[in-house]
Amino acid sequence: MRVFSALIAIVFAVITPRALAQDLILANPLNADRPQEVVEIPLEQVLGQLHLVPAQAPSIVAEDSATGQRISTQLYSSNLGAAPNLLLLLVQLPAHGRLRIGFRIDPGAPKLPALVFGREALERKDDFAWENELVAYRVYGPALQAAGEITSGIDVWSKRIPNFVIDTFYKREAEGARTHNHALTYHVDNGQGLDSYYVGPSRGCGGTAVFAGGKLIVSKNYTSMHMMGNGPIRFSFEVSYAPWNTNGIEVSETKRITLDAGTHLNRIESIYTWKGAGALNLAAAIAVHEGASAEFPVEGSIASVWDTPQIPSAGRIATGLVAEPREHARTLDAVGHALMIFTRHSGEPFTYFAGSGWSKADMPTAMDWNAYLKLQLEMLQHPITINWVEK
Repeated sequence: MRVFSALIAIVFAVITPRALAQDLILANPLNADRPQEVVEIPLEQVLGQLHLVPAQAPSIVAEDSATGQRISTQLYSSNLGAAPNLLLLLVQLPAHGRLRIGFRIDPGAPKLPALVFGREALERKDDFAWENELVAYRVYGPALQAAGEITSGIDVWSKRIPNFVIDTFYKREAEGARTHNHALTYHVDNGQGLDSYYVGPSRGCGGTAVFAGGKLIVSKNYTSMHMMGNGPIRFSFEVSYAPWNTNGIEVSETKRITLDAGTHLNRIESIYTWKGAGALNLAAAIAVHEGASAEFPVEGSIASVWDTPQIPSAGRIATGLVAEPREHARTLDAVGHALMIFTRHSGEPFTYFAGSGWSKADMPTAMDWNAYLKLQLEMLQHPITINWVEK
């Protein structure tokens, strides 16, 4: 009987979620409420503090220690093709607020809903589209280039619902084309949102270029794409561009685009390479369409456009760029774009954030959009602090 009871105890211990002895305290140093954001914790640190082995990492469950509410997490690798090296946490903190997070091991814990999504849209040759609850974007691949649709700019879709719209938009567009029913096209707002942003040969919402001789010298469509993170709270991928000639210098580019849950902004890291020791001026840019204007609320760190959509009834589309001062960017309005210029040598990365909002969703005015961009810059400069404590 004692042996049987011992076996039952062992089985119960195995199948019962096990609380761990360390808690994590996150604190907001800002005198401002932070919207949802993803916090990165080195996975090696997490495993060490919780006395776990790597094989247990997928079973980690995070909870608000005060309420017991589950916190969305994701294992993520910041190195293409490598094992995960970060634990991501989706949190929201009030001004000077603190959040105490407890952890447990539960291999049977249900998955939380995905808040990011993206895919290659083969139904339109090779669009690559991605989104979170707030925004949606797309870029264009080699099949579209072969069909004559050539741009390395970033397109914007406006949405007002938290649901994913990529599949719905493409399905509507295909059905509209099949039935010759223009009302079904994703260029018409059916209550969810629409595509009313014109990219064309421009940089769109955050595309890049070499800036030389007062011109933007740009690549064609991306030639290869590699997925890095596919949710539930971070979507990330890399795209590479074939070499192109810039005033006698052949350059190529690889950029990593990351969209987290809860934000309007993509984090974009770009690396240009070329032969030679000299530096080039590399631009991140947002288009300024006719009737719109650029402004720079924080010189060198924020560029903002309250833009005009293709369809006047579609309200206004806000676009913006944010870069930390340590990136040493300069901002200017030129060649139909709001520009951030980064002077770099071959192989030196530059990082910026680019994104959009919509006047018919949660950015009703240009003032709201500029306030949002300023808060994002503050959050970058004053990140959430991390501290481990005993229970």
